[in-house]
Parts: sequence; C-alpha cells; structure tokens
Amino acid sequence: MKFLWTLSTVLLIVAPSILASNNGNNRLDMAAQRRAANIHRMDTIILLTYMSVMVVIVVTAWAFKHYRFRFIHESGVTLFYGLLIGFVIRYFGLGLMQSQTFDVETKNKSMVNEPPDYLMLEVKPEGGSRVSFHYELIEGFFADKRKKIEQQIEQKSVFSPEVFFNMLIPPIIFNAGYSLKKRHFFRNIGSILAIVFIGTTISCFGTGCLMFVFTSIFRMGYTFKELLFFGALISATDPVTIISVFNDMNVEADLFALIFGESALNDAVAIVLSEVIENFSTSSEAITLQDFGSAIAGFGGVFFGSLMLGFTIGCMNAFLTKMTLIAEHPLLESSLFVLISYISFLVAEVCGLTGIVSVLFCGIAQAHYTYNNLSDESQGNTKHFFHMVSFIMESFIFCYIGVSVFVTNNQRWSFSFLFFSLISITASRALFVYPLSWLLNVRRRPKIPMRYQHMILFAGLRGAMAFALAGRNTSTENRQTIFATTTAVVIVTVLVNGGLTSWMIDYLQIKHGKDAIEEGQRLENSMSCSTSQGEHNSEMDESIPVTMAPGLNPWDKAFLPRKWYHFDASFMKPLLTHATPSLEQTLPPICLPLTSLLTSSRQRAYINAEPFDTIVQHFTN
Repeated sequence: MKFLWTLSTVLLIVAPSILASNNGNNRLDMAAQRRAANIHRMDTIILLTYMSVMVVIVVTAWAFKHYRFRFIHESGVTLFYGLLIGFVIRYFGLGLMQSQTFDVETKNKSMVNEPPDYLMLEVKPEGGSRVSFHYELIEGFFADKRKKIEQQIEQKSVFSPEVFFNMLIPPIIFNAGYSLKKRHFFRNIGSILAIVFIGTTISCFGTGCLMFVFTSIFRMGYTFKELLFFGALISATDPVTIISVFNDMNVEADLFALIFGESALNDAVAIVLSEVIENFSTSSEAITLQDFGSAIAGFGGVFFGSLMLGFTIGCMNAFLTKMTLIAEHPLLESSLFVLISYISFLVAEVCGLTGIVSVLFCGIAQAHYTYNNLSDESQGNTKHFFHMVSFIMESFIFCYIGVSVFVTNNQRWSFSFLFFSLISITASRALFVYPLSWLLNVRRRPKIPMRYQHMILFAGLRGAMAFALAGRNTSTENRQTIFATTTAVVIVTVLVNGGLTSWMIDYLQIKHGKDAIEEGQRLENSMSCSTSQGEHNSEMDESIPVTMAPGLNPWDKAFLPRKWYHFDASFMKPLLTHATPSLEQTLPPICLPLTSLLTSSRQRAYINAEPFDTIVQHFTN
C-alpha cells in the first residue's frame, strides 16, 4: 500500500509537466503541418495561375494565326498577359501573405563575406524534443514592413535563375539546332558565322563602350566591366517573333537563314562572352593586355570545347541507334533520344563548359546523323515533342518576364540608363551589320542586298537568354539596374519590333509567298546555268553534272561545308548512319576487318539491293 501511495504521488507531480511538454510538441507539430499545407496551397495557386494563362496564350496564338493580325504578335500579347498577372499578384496578393517572417541577426559578422545557402532552424520547447525547420536563403536584406511584404510576394511567385538555365532554356536551344534547315543554313554558313562571332563581339564591346561614355558623362557610377557584361548579355538576340512571322509569310530563304542562323548561334557566343567577362570582374580592377589575351583564349577553349562535347555526344547517340535494334521499340528510342540530348547540357555544365553551346551542337549533330537512324514514328515524335516543348517554354518565359516587372524585388529601375541602353544597342548593331555585310559581299554570291541588311538590323529582338543572364546575379544595385533594364529592353523590342515585322517586310519590299518561291527558283536556275557554262577553272566546280539533286550542287554550299562534305560523305555518315556507300567501300581494303564491325545489317541490305555501280556513281557525285 505504501508503494502504491508513493507511486500515485509521483504521478500527480510529474504528469502535469509531461502533459505540458506533449502539448508544446503537439502545438509545434500542428503548426508545422499547417505551414506545409499553406505552402502547398500557395504553390498550387501560383502554378494554377501560370497554367491557366498558358491555356489562354495557346488559344490566343491560334486566334492570331487564324485571323492574321498585322501589327501585333502573340509574343507581345503573352508579355501583356504576364504584366497583367504580375499586377494582380503585386497589388491584390492572391492570399500570398499568409506566412511569417523573422529577423535573425548573426553574432558572427564574418558570415557577411560568404553568406550561407541554407539555414537549419531548431526549435526546442521547454521540456520537449527538438523540431527542425529547413530554409533556403534568398538574396537581399530588408528592414521595413513594405519590403518584407514584397519579399514574400517574390518568394511565392518567382523562380530561381537556375531553373531558367537548367530546365527552360535547354529545350529551346536544342530545338533551334534540331529544327535547322540545313540546305539554306549551310549555303550561308560563312556569313552566319561572321555575324555570330564578329558581329556579337562588336555588339558587346560597342554597347559596353557607348554605355561607359554615357554613364561617365552623367556620373552614374558603373564600372567598365559591369557595362561590358551588360553589352555581352544584351547582345544575345532572340527573334522568336520575327521567325514566326517569317514562317507565316514565307519570306526569302536566304534572309530567313541569316536571321535564324544568328539567333540560333549567337546565344552561345553571348553566354561565353558574359562568363569570361564575369570571371575577370572579380580578379582585377582593370583589364590589361594579358587579361585580354587570356579572355580570348578562355573564350576559344570554352566555346569550342563545349561545341566538341555536344557534337561528340550527338554522334555517340547516332552510333548507338545505328548499331542496336532499339528502333523496334519507338517509345524506348524516343526516350533515349530525349535523355541523351539533355545529358549533353548537364555534362558540359559539370565539366565547367557551357551547356548552351553543347546542347545546341548536340541538336545539330542529332538532326544530321541520329535522325536518319530513327524509326518513322520516333522521327515524328521527337520533332513534335521538341517543337511543342520549345513553344511552351518560350511562351512561359515571355509571360514570366511580364510577371517579374511587378513581383521581382531585385529590379532597380533607371529610365536614363534604359534610354541610353536603347541608343547603344541600336548603334552597336548597326556598327556591325552594314560594314560586315559590305565585307562579305566582296566574295559572297549572291550578295546580301541592302534590304536584307535593314531587316537584319531591325530583327535584333532580345528575349529569354538576355533575361536569364541578367537575372543570374542581382547582388548589387548596379546589377539590379542591369536586370531591370534588360527586362524593359525585351518588352520594348518584342512589342515594337515584333509588332512591326510584317509592315517592315512590305516596306523594304522583301519578297514573300509566291514571289519568294519564284525568286528562289530563278536563283537556282541562274546558278545551274553559270555552272553549266564552264566555270571549271574554279575550285568550286570540278566536273559537276548540270542536273543534280537539290542540295548536291556545290553552289548550294559555302567554302567550309564544301571542304567538310567529302569527309562527311565518305566517313562520318557511313560510320554513324545506315547511309551507303558503307565504310567497307569508302575506306582502303586494309581496314576491312574494322569496317565490317562498323557496318550495320541495314547498310548491307541496302548494298545488296542496290547495284554497286550505282552506289559508286552516287558517291562520286
């Protein structure tokens, strides 16, 4: 009895403290559950809002294509939708304020030099067990209540810049390479490469120097390296709107190839330039001659290293699809194609190269080699898949650019900086378009007419790549101004240049529709006639038959592709595709044991079905 009396007394004393401890833990658990449910609900609202807007964008795109509106394009309307949604989120909230913010000041002041990426917060109620919360830190330190509210809006409705680079941009860039119209692209490859490398570099340094002059005169407090970085990122053109109008109007093929080629390749050059300039911006106060030489070497190493990596991965996938029977399973074949294409981007980023360059040239290699190995079903699936994903990503980015104007808290607006930027961008683009076209016309046939040059100048829209580059680092006020200015430049160029594209085509008297087709046929006939009239002293014509299949005429190809063509036809295509003649027929007999292993059963079937003399004649031509 005495023992039971003692035990009951102890329980009466201890039980209240146990119950209080349990109540404290339960309250924290319930609070954590409510917080998780609230975050899930808010995230779902945001995603639902974006998806609903995307549905409206798709319907709007159909309406614009069906009714052929002249002075506005669906990309401009997409930006407007984004601005409207950003306005609603910014000033009406959509219930995004249901979160708590606590100010935490660290005792270790050295932490400011290298802020952490994540924060682990442990809460221990009196007499209870610990409850842990995991937070991701957002750039920026805000003091007043209004800034805290803006920060909460931004946290709920914006995405990390890494989401753009790792998820949204790669499909767009890959589709640019995969959907390349090879014939006209390679016929203009010399001019395209000149515009991409020389033109983008001139635009970068021209914009940076002009902006440095303007900001120095008005004492705006920008360093030369910051303005060079701005020049590099703003040199990335994105004429998605203009290319869409060109497709609808069926403009002249050479003009389409020049503008599309620039937009497909200069993003890669711009991102490498910006990374090289960014690296030097933290190492010294002034760019020396040694820094300039190192920058050129670094640019070449990163660009061509990324190019070779992407091209190699594309060729590996081509060889894999050739030597296996995976074409019997189109679902697996298409899945493998998509995964390896994305791996080309990730591998380049892991290796310290540029994934944008890698995935672009992986797309070009896959279009040239892998596509020929795919089954008919997989060819259609991959084309439609990347075209659809590219459209959705581009539309989402344009919508998000509009949303960011109102909800992003890391944009600092300066209308004088924006005004000077528009002047510098236009002047820098004209600085390379007209002189470079004049130099190219010395040897180019056919020449780039003046109406093409005016249209190339007009087609310098800015878009997703410039926006993503600018938003990657907004740690200082100057970088925030650059980000805001880039956003404004994208909006202005898409609305003004994109909306006036069809009017500009008519004003410059650029042929389109049936006129463009007739002009292309006339040009082909004139080139065939000049070939047949005996220009055999030129290295471009060595016993070429007058009647040839489209694409085989050497006049269709510039100097570099002509040098590449023989190697590609005699080695690369027989190695990576089922093309005939096979390596057994193009390489010396001493290589026969190896070439037998590298020849597919389908190639042998083609060879057995086709007379050998026909194959040799085809290869010779």
